[in-house]
Amino acid sequence: MKQRLMGGGFSIKTREAKDRFIDSKLKTVLAEFSADLVYYGLEIVLRKLLISSISLEIAQTIGVDYHAANEELHYYMRKKDQETHAQITDFINRFCQKANKSRI
Repeated sequence: MKQRLMGGGFSIKTREAKDRFIDSKLKTVLAEFSADLVYYGLEIVLRKLLISSISLEIAQTIGVDYHAANEELHYYMRKKDQETHAQITDFINRFCQKANKSRI
């Protein structure tokens, strides 16, 4: 609940303070994805990005916060484990194939 109330404090900060905060978060996320890429590989990073994007889309569409949308998505994915795993894996494979073709 506390995190949901933090948006009010952010909105009243100066532009410079907001920019510093966003810059810090950007660097943190990029560092985390870089570490995941090294330790776990491309598929895991793409899977995390895809799930984040789907959760955000759900949150925006139905008007809930990101955390709630993420919980609902994970519940659904556990419920339909084989189907969602196959869909995500298929997308990742097609994405990688297309990315590899564009490099040539």
